[in-house]
Amino acid sequence: MSAPAPVFWQKNPALAWREIDGETIIISPNDSVMHELNDTGSFLWKNIDGRKSAAELAELLVENYEVTPDIALSDTQALLEEMASRKLLVTVPATLGVSP
Repeated sequence: MSAPAPVFWQKNPALAWREIDGETIIISPNDSVMHELNDTGSFLWKNIDGRKSAAELAELLVENYEVTPDIALSDTQALLEEMASRKLLVTVPATLGVSP
């Protein structure tokens, strides 16, 4: 049995967002809710491009912050899931993001 295909994460295209003083502010147009991301959340947000998995995003955290790979992956997955539950992110099957 093969492992499930990884998913890539992308920003919900319906959102408005802006970086202000190093923090990312995201506005959900459907409910006009404002979300503020801290430094590491903003770093991840900037790197979410529809072509990276949670593991790849966590690797970027390890390279840029003083954090162990296990903690980076756990924290990244938790943040991605939280953002997805708030409809800030959507997933894309990895097979769709790879061009031949």
